[in-house]
Amino acid sequence: MMSAQEENANETQELHIRNSVEDPHPPPEDVVDHQQEQKIHNNKTSIFCSSWIHIIYISIFSVIGVTSRAFIGRLFGGDCDPHHAVKDWLYPLSHRICVTTNGQTEQYGGALFIDLPDNMFGSFIIGFFTGHSSEWPAIPFLKHDHPLQGEQGLHLGIRTALCGSLTTFSSWNSQMVLMMDGTANPYLGTQVVSALFGYMIGLQVSIVSFRAGRTLSAWFQNRNNPHLFDSNLTRTASELRACNNHCYWLSPVALVLSIFVLIALYIWGDVYWGISYYRELWIACLMSPFGTIARWKLSTLNGKWSKYPWFPLGTWLANFTGSILSAALTAIAYLNIVNGEGGTTVLAAISLGFAGSLSTVSTYVKETVELSDKNPFHDRKAFVYSHFTMLSCCFVGLLVYSPLVRYAA
Repeated sequence: MMSAQEENANETQELHIRNSVEDPHPPPEDVVDHQQEQKIHNNKTSIFCSSWIHIIYISIFSVIGVTSRAFIGRLFGGDCDPHHAVKDWLYPLSHRICVTTNGQTEQYGGALFIDLPDNMFGSFIIGFFTGHSSEWPAIPFLKHDHPLQGEQGLHLGIRTALCGSLTTFSSWNSQMVLMMDGTANPYLGTQVVSALFGYMIGLQVSIVSFRAGRTLSAWFQNRNNPHLFDSNLTRTASELRACNNHCYWLSPVALVLSIFVLIALYIWGDVYWGISYYRELWIACLMSPFGTIARWKLSTLNGKWSKYPWFPLGTWLANFTGSILSAALTAIAYLNIVNGEGGTTVLAAISLGFAGSLSTVSTYVKETVELSDKNPFHDRKAFVYSHFTMLSCCFVGLLVYSPLVRYAA
């Protein structure tokens, strides 16, 4: 047992330590409150600027994705139908490459739907930039300390906006629904078997493309960042290389200017050449950021379903809503409810830009593969998610499309 003298000595020592640690002249309370308010204000400003940078990148890459989807669709089969071909600079090449079909012509092969190449490329790109681990550098062909590795807005723009807008679940689903119904193609009639193959081919080809993108990503990472694969190697630097403030704004500003030039060219093609397809494109470019931002916001619901936290609820809602909207627009266009070529062009632009960007195949495939990787020997969750998405969107698409084209005429 300690004596009273020893206890007093210990208390004196503890008091001395506390006095040496504490600031003998603490700042006044009003100064502390001002510092806290300034810190909160700076945090809010940083979050506000970051959100706007994200929105700018999302808008830019949405336009790039929609543009790519439109021209890739034409290149691989869209211009093979003489009634819907666009006679411009691409036509001499595109009308010779007839890989896909839209299911509305006398040509068989609707299982290879018109947006299949887009979904393949978009799934490959997101696989390339996602890689096998979230801890890998975001851009595989750059060193881990490159300034662009810290550009969160750029990464979000590529993965969410570019890949999500380049791929489309709603248009894919609408073509399968159109083929199942058969009203729009009296020559071939109902094509249920082709549509079912279209669903299976679309899913499997996109999954293979995603895995191919991840494999190429691993090759680039191994080449540029070998420390990720060899525990005996260490990172050459622990921090990203510094980048001046003007670099932070240079990329989005340059991309915004490029997008304005692109849209101006579409408007010029609409006015000067008189081609309605370019009117559809520039309207779709203006609509696509709204669809992508809506999908981005819906993605916050992923993991929020308390009963099934593994289910990507936000992505499913985006694809489900986009499928409803696309099916309705497809039916309205078939019925010619909107009079005039201008109205039809606007409907096509909404379907291409907003509904196409609201839905996504790249994220849908990414989530399916990740669910499968977490349960390699029993991937029931991946199977349920992927097939439930297709079945529910197919069902609601038929529920919207068929009554309109069969009974509203």
